[in-house]
Amino acid sequence: MIRAGVGISVGPDGPAAVEKAATAALAGVGGADLAILFAAPAFPTGIEPLLAAAVDVLGTSAIVGASAHGVLGAGIESEGQAAVSVMALSGIEAEPFLISDVSGDESEIGGEIASRIPGGPRSEDLVVVLPDPRLDTSALIRGFETALRPAHVVGAGAADPFLNSPVQWVGTTVETESVAGVVLRGSAVRIGVTQACRPTTELLTVTRTRGNWILELDGRPALDVYREAALGALADDLQRAAAFVLVALPSDRDASLQPGTYRVRHVVGFSPDERAFAVPESVARGDRIAFAIREPESAREDLKQMLAGLADPKPALGLYFNCCARGAPFFGVPGLEAAYLDNTFPETPIAGMFGSYEVGPIGDPKDPRLELLTYTGVLALVDG
Repeated sequence: MIRAGVGISVGPDGPAAVEKAATAALAGVGGADLAILFAAPAFPTGIEPLLAAAVDVLGTSAIVGASAHGVLGAGIESEGQAAVSVMALSGIEAEPFLISDVSGDESEIGGEIASRIPGGPRSEDLVVVLPDPRLDTSALIRGFETALRPAHVVGAGAADPFLNSPVQWVGTTVETESVAGVVLRGSAVRIGVTQACRPTTELLTVTRTRGNWILELDGRPALDVYREAALGALADDLQRAAAFVLVALPSDRDASLQPGTYRVRHVVGFSPDERAFAVPESVARGDRIAFAIREPESAREDLKQMLAGLADPKPALGLYFNCCARGAPFFGVPGLEAAYLDNTFPETPIAGMFGSYEVGPIGDPKDPRLELLTYTGVLALVDG
């Protein structure tokens, strides 16, 4: 039987914060075989003393985690300050990993993780990945998608908004430019993806493109179409519009714009002379896109619908990977997502982090595609 407990603590004294959070986590478990520890590291003594304290309190060196913009647990969120969230686990088969010196070999990491899973990946497995965001994320995800099927893969890019040096760890070993994570072997896994954007147009066909530049949509100058989607004052202030009017990219050309079927990307450049705009990945002629508005009201409703679809049966534990662009600054309400999670799963230990990006599946529920996500919350539930 899987047992899990969660604790969260805020404060600049890292070892003291870990002791408080880990003690609370152990209260729901008794003894830990594994722990997941997320830290928003504004700690003057660094990460190592936190991990040493965690080993002492938890009684295990099987402690997996990464630095974060913020942490979540036990119905509480903490962003922009020193804080730790600890999940203690027992009664579950787990394979922690920390793969260092990844740069240049990103496409091979999925295969290396798969080789460490006894008997290979299964559909009952949850693979949690915590990469350094400075790695080639596209190559990493392609490797995960190929090598780790049929396991479920979720995670987030590590972060350090204070020192600009994201770190990952297992036990007291701390690395950079690495991938930390763990394979959890439960009886069943359920994944939910919630998005912070609302599509405001139908799907449009890219009719002319050059690399990352979209030149025409449905035969019209692409920037003209973007301005129409922006409306009002935003149409005249493109730099401001870029913060709110994003591009929705379906999981495939024939996909719909239903929640959880598309990813969003910022517009990263405008060319008024060519009446074009650019996105941070190559787009081909014939691809389909839509425009989406980033707004808290739609995000809140999408979160509620996602949680309602996952409410039953009661899971043994949950992990929530949230975008650093969500949270209190976006919703205008501190702790909103943690409260929603706690209300939906009042007896389920849930821990999480605010990352640089998210990793999760989107598209056809029967055959989803693993993607790099932004402005999303990815919830993974493991059934006991």
